[in-house]
Amino acid sequence: MKRLIIIFVIILLFIYVLLSLLSFRGDYCAQRELWWIDRKLDFIASHRESIPDYIINQLANRYRIYAKRYNGSSYAQSAQLMIGNLYSLRNELPEARLEYQKALGIDKELSAQAELAIAKTYEAEGHWDQALVIYKGIIQNYPVTTSGFSLPLYLTRHAVAVGDQKAYTDEADANALLFYQRIAVNNPKSKLEYNALMMLTICQLNQKDWSGTVKTMGEIMLKYPFGKSIQQMVRAINLLCVTKLHDYDMGINIYRQFIQKYPTHLADPYLKKMIKDLQVLKNKKLIIQIAPKGNDRHASFTK
Repeated sequence: MKRLIIIFVIILLFIYVLLSLLSFRGDYCAQRELWWIDRKLDFIASHRESIPDYIINQLANRYRIYAKRYNGSSYAQSAQLMIGNLYSLRNELPEARLEYQKALGIDKELSAQAELAIAKTYEAEGHWDQALVIYKGIIQNYPVTTSGFSLPLYLTRHAVAVGDQKAYTDEADANALLFYQRIAVNNPKSKLEYNALMMLTICQLNQKDWSGTVKTMGEIMLKYPFGKSIQQMVRAINLLCVTKLHDYDMGINIYRQFIQKYPTHLADPYLKKMIKDLQVLKNKKLIIQIAPKGNDRHASFTK
């Protein structure tokens, strides 16, 4: 009886491995086929002026055949998204929207891309209000996708670029800050939190919130002590503390907290030197100001 059970388990394992291999092979074939079709789309996009419409129609048909073959899968969803892109290349935006609508499906990342593409067609036509409704929907429904994650900052930049009313610009800034703060709080100790904190510093810089920017950068240093990240944060913290805040203690305190938390970190000697340099500036009461564009930087002393 025991031997029979062992044989039965081995058979089940064999079946499982076989099915896994078949599934992997099917996925590989689907990916490879889509990759080749996408390469043709890349070529057409980079040579649009010299490519006749019938070539674009042929490629659209290839995508349709592919989407039908893999119907219900994320591969089909991706192919449908590319069909919309082909119509966008031809500047047939209403038709592109219809194709993008068909790309909404099981994969959230692809669905967010499809929604984003629809909004972009409205924006290209000058219908910002319609585009904005979709943008806000993406932020709400797909916050941690690539599209949803980047949109709050995009909206703030759009408000500034078009010279919109200050009330709307302030609202866009406030919404972006809240969005990235919420993402960071809800995803502790993750790449998502790190990216959200980085985006938060951009929003704070846009608002000229120098103190908030330094605090967020210090938080990034203490939570994610990576070599490249530390170098970037230290440069920015020094610049803001010295030229904008004229508060050397903010930077000194952050570096001391880091050294205390990571006493054997490779960056410790570098940070200790930064502390000494900032302390010298503080003792000399040296204030460095950045002159307007076109002028040289200058320093002034206060006694």
